[in-house]
Amino acid sequence: MKKQKRPFLSQFFSPILLEVFSLTFFGEWGDKSQIATIGLAADENPVGVVLGAFLGQTLCTIAAVLGGKSLASRISERMVTLCGGILFVVFGIQSLLTKVENA
Repeated sequence: MKKQKRPFLSQFFSPILLEVFSLTFFGEWGDKSQIATIGLAADENPVGVVLGAFLGQTLCTIAAVLGGKSLASRISERMVTLCGGILFVVFGIQSLLTKVENA
């Protein structure tokens, strides 16, 4: 029997690890936290910025995973998607209406 060949990266990493990494990496690319991190790195110790960003992202991810797992047993995925979409729109409107102050 011939062994089925898997894609290169999935030979070394689990498919869920690759999926979550891709979604997180590309989802975070260019967002507000990355831009803020760039600004901090320009003026502060880069090691401190990296460690702070890493710890902050790690804690947020842990909270999201544990909270999501807990919520999944109580409400439907459709409701989570709907609420997330509504919050996204609300935050977008709030960002449009917020006055930007010059530093």
